[in-house]
Amino acid sequence: MEESSAQQQGAAFPAPPDYFRRYTLENLSLLEKARTNPDDPAIAIANDKNKFPIFALDPPPPVKKGVYWLFGRPWPVHDSLATLEEQGIEQLYPKGSIDRVKELKKLNHSAVFNFLELVHTLSTSPGEFAIKVDQIRVIFINMHHILNEYRPHQARETLKLMMEEQLSKKKKETEALRKTCTDLRRKLAILRALRQEQTPPQSSDTDIEMAPASSTSGESASRLNTATTTNDISSMAFAIATGSENDIKLRRRMSSVEEKQKALSDTALTDPEAARRAAKMARMMNLCDDIE
Repeated sequence: MEESSAQQQGAAFPAPPDYFRRYTLENLSLLEKARTNPDDPAIAIANDKNKFPIFALDPPPPVKKGVYWLFGRPWPVHDSLATLEEQGIEQLYPKGSIDRVKELKKLNHSAVFNFLELVHTLSTSPGEFAIKVDQIRVIFINMHHILNEYRPHQARETLKLMMEEQLSKKKKETEALRKTCTDLRRKLAILRALRQEQTPPQSSDTDIEMAPASSTSGESASRLNTATTTNDISSMAFAIATGSENDIKLRRRMSSVEEKQKALSDTALTDPEAARRAAKMARMMNLCDDIE
């Protein structure tokens, strides 16, 4: 039984302990009753029936000092590097504060020298090779122990590097999001301004029908040209806001719109409606300049 328990403790995936069968719903309900009323007679009866105290179902308190056992090996509660003396290994370098680089170089030279002696021993006295092998083993254990003293520093620097990489990645993602939000806000503002400023004429016939009977044919043509010019500016502003590649065509249309605007300036002086449309067209022209 003890051998089987030792095998379970040393296994990579050990089976659950046998006492997990105690955690039944009945026993757990009794445990709750025992916590509220320890003098309940049912608790004593359950202890006699189960052959273990009901409070044994409570988890043990955490280990705060000493060692704990895990997979058949003792582990210290406060993680620390065991000394060579505690491991039963001879320490070849001085105790206390040392220059680790210097001591590692010395041990490296000793390992090479002992290896050469091992080769010589194998050629002269093969039966004495075990002594040299053990000396080389002790040298390598001392070197490994000195290197292990750097592990806390390595862990701190690795964690620092990981946190810096995460911070840099989050900053780049945040900057990309802010840039995207800024572009969207700019385009939405342009589209909102176009929607507010644009006059939605149904057709040229509608403008002519809405004109008073006393209006002349010149005034109707002026309104028609102004509406067409406003529509041209709106379409060009929308094309610029959405990133159209036909920049040359847009500029040609802009020049033609500017010519129409100049032609309508004289009419705007006498017709209030034409003046209002001309002012609206000027605002649209300024908006297009801002977009460019």
